[in-house]
Amino acid sequence: MSLSERIQQVRQENPGVRVDCYVLFESHTDAMQLYELSRAAGLGTRISTTPRQARSSCGVALLVSCDEAEAVEAIAHDANAAFENIVPLPNQINPHRDVYC
Repeated sequence: MSLSERIQQVRQENPGVRVDCYVLFESHTDAMQLYELSRAAGLGTRISTTPRQARSSCGVALLVSCDEAEAVEAIAHDANAAFENIVPLPNQINPHRDVYC
């Protein structure tokens, strides 16, 4: 299944919820390389922890808008930058986390 098909599937399964894409890596060095390349291209890439829904082990990921995910994938392929996968997930950021009042 293509990336755009996987994104569409997650959007259909989670109507009304923002879907983000997480780019997964084997090492933080690979993540930093693609982060720098995508930021230089003007994309809104952010460094993030890897969500448990994407992979059971800890690690670093890049958080990108699913609208920009294919552009990040193209940058990685053009620069021969290593990444494992791009995983679309419903919004993982809880704005009320660590709010106690």
